[in-house]
Amino acid sequence: MTVGVRIFDRRLASGVAARVVHLAPRTFRVLPCFTQDAPPDETRLSLTLAAARLDQPVVAVPPAARRMAPRAIDGSLRIAARADARGNAQAGAACAPLRLLRTVAAGLAPGEILVNGTYFLFLPPEVAAPFDAYGDPIGLTLADGVIETPPQAPRACLLVTETGPAIRRIGFVEAGIRAATGRAFAPHPFGPPAATGPGTAFALFHGSRAGATPPAAGVWDVALVGRHAVALAQGGGLSIPRAGCVLRCADRAEADAVAAGPVTYTLPGVQQAVQAGPLIVADGRTTEAADVFAAELMAGDAPRPDGVPVSPHRWAADWHTTRAARMSAGITAAGALFFCAIEGTSSFFRDGPMRGATLHDLAMLMIAEGAVRALHLDGGGSTQVFCHGGGALLASRDVHHGMPDSPAQIDRPLPLGLVLS
Repeated sequence: MTVGVRIFDRRLASGVAARVVHLAPRTFRVLPCFTQDAPPDETRLSLTLAAARLDQPVVAVPPAARRMAPRAIDGSLRIAARADARGNAQAGAACAPLRLLRTVAAGLAPGEILVNGTYFLFLPPEVAAPFDAYGDPIGLTLADGVIETPPQAPRACLLVTETGPAIRRIGFVEAGIRAATGRAFAPHPFGPPAATGPGTAFALFHGSRAGATPPAAGVWDVALVGRHAVALAQGGGLSIPRAGCVLRCADRAEADAVAAGPVTYTLPGVQQAVQAGPLIVADGRTTEAADVFAAELMAGDAPRPDGVPVSPHRWAADWHTTRAARMSAGITAAGALFFCAIEGTSSFFRDGPMRGATLHDLAMLMIAEGAVRALHLDGGGSTQVFCHGGGALLASRDVHHGMPDSPAQIDRPLPLGLVLS
């Protein structure tokens, strides 16, 4: 059985005409490309594009699962392979493994469709911290029952549960966290530092202070990108990765044991999940009346208990102004899952009028197509739809102004895709 596909032109709620791809799968699975090395040619392209976007030198870092004995920097800080790769470069930002979905789609089964699915670290303020890399996913990614990166702020997630597809908000406090040693760690609630003793798990905005763990004498902190340790430090003040968390241990011996094996995150009853947002349709109506941008920390001025910038940084938190390519997932009253992609431009497009849909356009389209609940998936230059063999069902229009022949249209390399089947 193949995914149902309809491609049509539609006049959107704002009066602008756009090309729409409607996809009706039975289910989806998450394909986490960032957990494996990318082919050399795709890595070279990712580095070129990242350097142009960040306007600084970039070095490739291995997947967080690439393990080695931690290297001691001083008596209180040790770093492992991924952090070491960046540290040895002496300058520039890190770039995580990214893939071209067009080539990944060559491996699809006949009838399957590959689409983009989540935000990732993309701009200089998001990769300023020591353990963050361009390309790291933002928020929850769960593939085949394994959580690769934990949820952060309570944002909308697209899920496959035991009872079928679902869309709901999930935050860091909902994840169970257990080290390879068997010890459970309690997620710090959203807010400033409160519980700071051993056995606490910290994330950005969850017990963090200026993007780091609160100071505490004697304790050892283990920083994780996804499931894997990248650094250990004594006394607190350890930077918290945006694509992970920090676990606080009582002493160095416990920290060594926790860092030696992958951490397990759990969300009972969920087999597949990605986190994006915001929620744009609830109970068959747009969420414009609710302050969804603040609720999901999508706006730079959203109330938050720490001074670090939110990710995605500079996300256009408006309903009627910003026009770009868009991707959304919705669920009908009968519980059926569907996706709609709207062709348009990158949100960084500067040469001429923006093309595509506003967030209001997207929400109204999803309602017209039958959604009683829908969320926004990453849009702009990340909006991509490929069929078996790598054929594009929608024009990929990332416009990169850092390239010599600006504006140059390229396929944006991405950390993961959703396989619709």
